[in-house]
Amino acid sequence: MPKKKTPSWLIPAALVAGTVALFAKSAGAKPLKPTPSNVQTATVGNRVYSVARLGQGTYLVSLLSTGGVVQTTPVTFTFNQSGPMGDFGDADKVGQLKADLNLMNLNFAA
Repeated sequence: MPKKKTPSWLIPAALVAGTVALFAKSAGAKPLKPTPSNVQTATVGNRVYSVARLGQGTYLVSLLSTGGVVQTTPVTFTFNQSGPMGDFGDADKVGQLKADLNLMNLNFAA
């Protein structure tokens, strides 16, 4: 069986990478700040919603579950800064979704 040989560049490269990491840490380098997600979840009472920021102040809110039971038919509401854009699904559930909007704890700030 032939001997496997470590490439000659591997050990020096590992030493250089370790040295750079050590100096970067000692110089006070900070990790990049993660960008906030465009999708967040919100819980109001026993209802769980998904809120997606679509851009330009437009949001899509979807009912995911009620009382731990996953919603099998879509219930959504889309709006922007000018007002409602559209909704889809059972009228009572859409009405509850709209009533819950002000109670949702969300933060899309960068």
